[in-house]
Amino acid sequence: MNKYNKCLKLGLTALLAATPLFATASAADQDDRAFSGTIACGGNHFTRVGGTEAQSTAYILRNYNASLPVSINRLAIYDASGTVIADFNGASLPVSFNNILGGGDNSIEPFQSVLYLSADLIDVTLSRNARPISVQIDWSADSKVLIPEISSVRRARRQEVSPDGIVRTREERSRATSSCRSIVINKGKGKDDEDDD
Repeated sequence: MNKYNKCLKLGLTALLAATPLFATASAADQDDRAFSGTIACGGNHFTRVGGTEAQSTAYILRNYNASLPVSINRLAIYDASGTVIADFNGASLPVSFNNILGGGDNSIEPFQSVLYLSADLIDVTLSRNARPISVQIDWSADSKVLIPEISSVRRARRQEVSPDGIVRTREERSRATSSCRSIVINKGKGKDDEDDD
């Protein structure tokens, strides 16, 4: 084996040996724990192509904690200019598509998953200057918990309006999934400590 092949083999061996280290770094981040925080997502909600296509977003909130609930304290939606177009506190959350949150209930119990559709949160189609949107979700727990997983799914579906004026959503044309990101993480104080300042 010549020197070039020997160096190439050693380099590949070193890279493969280091790969698990890189792979576990992101997994370790998923085990992060905190008392509260804010998670931000993108999204959209509008019709296009002469009203024949509906663009919308689904938001999935998951609590992976085995024994501790997570409270959703605020869900705010901002248009492209940064103007608040919808703002819900924990008591005023709309009923989620799968009836887990809303109606005065803002607690995601262990291993529950919540599904909100943008239509559950925004009652108008957004103009060109108002889109895309940003969503911010404030959450908290009584003890340090795994940070909730929140993701968004942007979907495009064919839409048609019947002669009687009823809008019907038809087959899906495309979809894209995105992870949301934590923009505030409180690892140091729980609910009981927050009033002490």
